[in-house]
Amino acid sequence: MSNILPIGAVTMTSLELVDFINCQRGDSEVELRHDHFMAKVPKVLGETAPKFLGTASYANGTGGMVLRGIYHFPKREACLMAMSYSYELQAKVFDRMSELETVTAGGRFYIPQTMPDALRLAADLADQNKVLTEQVETMTPKVEALTRIALADGSMCIQSAAKHLQVQPKKLFLWLSEHEWIYRRAGGTGWLGYQSRIQSGLLEHKVTTVERSDGSEKMVEQCRITPRGLSKLAELLNEKAAA
Repeated sequence: MSNILPIGAVTMTSLELVDFINCQRGDSEVELRHDHFMAKVPKVLGETAPKFLGTASYANGTGGMVLRGIYHFPKREACLMAMSYSYELQAKVFDRMSELETVTAGGRFYIPQTMPDALRLAADLADQNKVLTEQVETMTPKVEALTRIALADGSMCIQSAAKHLQVQPKKLFLWLSEHEWIYRRAGGTGWLGYQSRIQSGLLEHKVTTVERSDGSEKMVEQCRITPRGLSKLAELLNEKAAA
């Protein structure tokens, strides 16, 4: 597919270019034949000529169809071919293709004019659809996982969040601290969430009961990550890994 032009790219076939040249010529000038034009293309375009060569089906006058070799020229190559006849023709071809580009840029649909154009467009659309399908299939499990997390009930401690995110707890604590999700008060030992993260619904504080070594209990405030916060972290950490 390396020789396929972008969808909607303005092109002119060798038949169209020959017709255009003949229309621009005066009545006294000899009509340009397509087979003569085809023979000239490799001489003008050199090694790149085969890149633009294709076939098209045409009626043979007896009710049947025949395949004919034809070129599909982008703007540059069409102008080079026209220039091989005259600078005046080059300018006219340039103006004509510029007009077609303006129409395409104006938001109108690109309509293939020949069977090869239609087949090329269909192939390009099939390739693009395949790529999009593969991207959707790749992203679907991740989206579903993030959706389940975001809709889950209850928050979790940072250690449990690290397990769900498949990162080391130490690294997650460090990341949260560096990115101003959590902090420690001077002289304090526990982590606290920044108020902006709490207001955004990413973190919350809960009072939990912790058992001391002597069997007694004490009440401590614990910073916890909400389902929304876990979903956001999964997204941010995934972007970091992809960078």
